[in-house]
Amino acid sequence: LPYRVRWQDLKDLFRKAGTVLRADVSLGPDNRSRGHGTVLLATAEEAGRAVDMFNGYSWQTRVLEVRLDRLPPDHDPAAPQPPLGQPRSALPSDADDEYIARFHAAADPATSRNLFVGNLPFHCQWQDLKDLFRQAGTILRADVALGPDGRSRGFGTVVFATDYDAERAVGMFNG
Repeated sequence: LPYRVRWQDLKDLFRKAGTVLRADVSLGPDNRSRGHGTVLLATAEEAGRAVDMFNGYSWQTRVLEVRLDRLPPDHDPAAPQPPLGQPRSALPSDADDEYIARFHAAADPATSRNLFVGNLPFHCQWQDLKDLFRQAGTILRADVALGPDGRSRGFGTVVFATDYDAERAVGMFNG
């Protein structure tokens, strides 16, 4: 990808192939593009159309390489999958406590860079959460837990690049 492209640019381009559910551009610790990303389309047919349309496509002086995403070797295609970029805990579950427990289990106890954010508006998406918390510092990842209907479950997580940025976010946004 061209290095100045952001997720919205990628989403806008791939809309020509079908319904884009999510677009991500990989960012480095300096919040600059790493030159690659992912796009989740609504159907396998639209994903195939996107590969046909955009593999080898010249965009802003760069030639795109577009392919279907590789799946991990232990991937079970019958198992329900979370939306792209969401942790497995974003899958529907009986209790929000399970999501919180998984978040805390995955968090590095030696740092406080990982924040749990509760009481989010139900229309909130990961991009909204990232845009808001970016005011406090460099964000490595932002996720909003989604229910079976694809809507926010009202909570999510934000991972900052430094403990200082995370502490600053708590001071800015708690309450």
